[in-house]
Amino acid sequence: MKQTLLLFLSSILLLSCSDKQKKQTEETEQETTTSTTENSTTSGKTAVFKWDTELCANTGTYDSEKYTEEELKNTYDLWFSNSGGSLSTNSSPSSQAEIDKLSLSDLTAEYNEKKAFYNKKMISSPYWEKIKAEKLHELKDTYELTRIAIEAYSNPSVLLNNRFSKNCTEYTKALTSNDSILMLKTWNNLAEKQKKNNGSPEDFMKRHLEKYNSKDRVLNAKIELMTYGWWNCANAATFKINDDGTMAKEFAKLFIKVTSECDEP
Repeated sequence: MKQTLLLFLSSILLLSCSDKQKKQTEETEQETTTSTTENSTTSGKTAVFKWDTELCANTGTYDSEKYTEEELKNTYDLWFSNSGGSLSTNSSPSSQAEIDKLSLSDLTAEYNEKKAFYNKKMISSPYWEKIKAEKLHELKDTYELTRIAIEAYSNPSVLLNNRFSKNCTEYTKALTSNDSILMLKTWNNLAEKQKKNNGSPEDFMKRHLEKYNSKDRVLNAKIELMTYGWWNCANAATFKINDDGTMAKEFAKLFIKVTSECDEP
């Protein structure tokens, strides 16, 4: 009787251990399957894109079925890396030697290279299409103004009858005339205006008088009137984008999640 009871209890214990092991195995297999499925789904639909701003290193998770890395990279460049209407070809010489090196062909080559950027794939949305169009407008205006500035050193008449010069009559009149006295007088008037906005007005006027009294004063007058007179006046008529921080916010909206590591300003 006692032996029979022991056998019965042993059987129950073995069955209990077997059931427990089976349950643990099933739970482990279920967890593994669920984890694998979730990872597969995540890697198939999201990806990570990294970008820098002035103070922050940013990492964003995005829906890779909506955007590509190339589109995000080019849109980031459109917003942050692209200098918009900036052209580096020299159009503000400081000497006759630099005037002789001015090049319309170099300017056009740089312009065409920068303009080609806008043919790249970017995020297609009304907002970013608008920004792209505005940036291209800004670039075209800068190119046109710079082309006029370069050409004016050999052909001053181009300063007349263009859409940028309409409010710059004082400077265009002096620069397109053959009256050196008028040019020098206009230069002096410009220097007086500049002196008022200069942190060291006495030092500024000292430098001005040195140039004014040199043997190259007429050339100096032309350069100063072109650079600080006509250019600053005409440049005010070019199209410019006002980046009030909206582009950064709109770019961040492209991501499911964004984390940033920032330095102290």
